[in-house]
Amino acid sequence: MKQHNFAEKLSASSHWKAPGGDGIASAERYSDKAYDILRDRLVRLHYAPMQPLNERSLTVDLEIGLAPIREALRRLEGDHLVVIYPRRGIFAAEIGLRDQQSIKEVRVEIEGLAAALAAARATAQERKALVEFAESLYREPDVDRRMSGDEAFHRRIYAMARNAFLEPTLIQQYGLAIRLWYFCALNSWMPDIAPVADHRELAAAISLGDSERARDLLREHVQQGSDKVRDLLFKAIEQ
Repeated sequence: MKQHNFAEKLSASSHWKAPGGDGIASAERYSDKAYDILRDRLVRLHYAPMQPLNERSLTVDLEIGLAPIREALRRLEGDHLVVIYPRRGIFAAEIGLRDQQSIKEVRVEIEGLAAALAAARATAQERKALVEFAESLYREPDVDRRMSGDEAFHRRIYAMARNAFLEPTLIQQYGLAIRLWYFCALNSWMPDIAPVADHRELAAAISLGDSERARDLLREHVQQGSDKVRDLLFKAIEQ
């Protein structure tokens, strides 16, 4: 009898919700929304490096409460997109050559790993879709859409790698790298879009399950893009 009562209680407890649980979930959704909007703005240099960010102004601008805004800003600090100084305030992160080199060192390794894993783990449907996406990106004439397409292409590979610990780091580092591209564009040193032929060749290697080839191609792609940004930043310093 006691065992029966315990089982009933256990079953009932599986449907138990904490008081205010829906409110917590709602706050998390608003925090995610604030994070996504602010991340996009920071990456695309809507906020200039070291521009102050006022929490209360952001609540009005985004029409989101103060608590979700603060949570989003803490996450963005972890992403190295904002810096928070006690008693001074919150600022969009600075951009520098030292950061560029550090980002490159990380991305060359983890992007190559992601490509190798994707080649080994992707489904047949994912492989086919990646090849088709790379082809459509190659034919895209609009620069902004190609930039957005580049991120979408990389994110497909990250998801296909099937590594929940690796994927967030890949997304974080990609955001920091693409922010450097936008910085160059904003200052009229617009670099060419990374050759989309690389995307088609890489997509083909992943589609064929060639992990070694996929790793080498994506490492080379990241290396070339990073070196181009470095050269542009050096030119800016010399001016």
